[in-house]
Amino acid sequence: MRAIKRQPIAKSGASELKRPSRCADAELTHLESVIRHLQGANAPPMPLYFDRFYWLRRLELLEKETRLVPAQMKRLGALRNRLIAEASCRQECA
Repeated sequence: MRAIKRQPIAKSGASELKRPSRCADAELTHLESVIRHLQGANAPPMPLYFDRFYWLRRLELLEKETRLVPAQMKRLGALRNRLIAEASCRQECA
């Protein structure tokens, strides 16, 4: 029996190293839940190490490390806009 030679897999760049989009749904759901909770009226103040920059970095990493589909990009954008709007409101209200 002859052995089958494996062909090298061609890599098209960094996108090949990204996680598949199915990995993003659970993380997006978690981030939506946490951010919604933290921005609620009765929410305790955010600890300094979990400030809005932390959550924005989490969103940036998710976008950078995962092949997101358009619906996931929309969810990520909505979360980013929510954090930025909340930051603007706090600056104006202070």
